[in-house]
Amino acid sequence: MKVKIEILEQGDEAIGFYENKIAIKKKSGDLEIFTLTYDENQIPRIDERSVLITFKSGKSVKASIADDDSNFEVGSF
Repeated sequence: MKVKIEILEQGDEAIGFYENKIAIKKKSGDLEIFTLTYDENQIPRIDERSVLITFKSGKSVKASIADDDSNFEVGSF
């Protein structure tokens, strides 16, 4: 069986795959890490949550969680 994952956008590059993690370098230079899982029927699924590693917006380092619409954000600043 071959699993096909259509996750790349134009200019993106898959730079790593380890166990169930896929690392995608975005055209902007950001790095997004996705998790691949299999449901009870062994159908592959991409977790709706991902980790986005991006450039600092100031002098401090921060980690935050935002919903898809960016209406809600929590984090450490």
